[in-house]
Amino acid sequence: MKTTNQEIAKAIYIVNNHAKNAPELYTIKNRAIQRLLKEGRAEKLGLNYSQNPRNALQHLDVLVRVDNFLFHHPSTKEDRNKLKIIVSETNHRNPKVSMPLRRAKQILEAYSPLPKPSGIPRRSNPKQYIPYVGLSTYLNGKSK
Repeated sequence: MKTTNQEIAKAIYIVNNHAKNAPELYTIKNRAIQRLLKEGRAEKLGLNYSQNPRNALQHLDVLVRVDNFLFHHPSTKEDRNKLKIIVSETNHRNPKVSMPLRRAKQILEAYSPLPKPSGIPRRSNPKQYIPYVGLSTYLNGKSK
């Protein structure tokens, strides 16, 4: 099933609105934006100073346009070297859309699923029981 840019943008918008309460949603959002950029379905407009920097005094994010929505995406060193810093787009507001969060997550998970683990199976070594041999007859299981 081919999803449209508008449908993906709406799903990212909904997930982004809920991400402050559930930070694991940011990974879903960022994975979808990465794929859109890779496919050429989204464009990087420039760098933007974050209004709420984490531990730094200044934090640069990439402003990304998907359909008629704008999103912030963490910047890389390459982005900071290539893109120009733009003044905050305070006059632009994303359109209001409504969609259940569950549906938005389904759209984004179907569009950009988690990468599958490598084909090398991990060998599970069950922890072996080593009997305690010490000075205590109580811990050794022997009674008087």
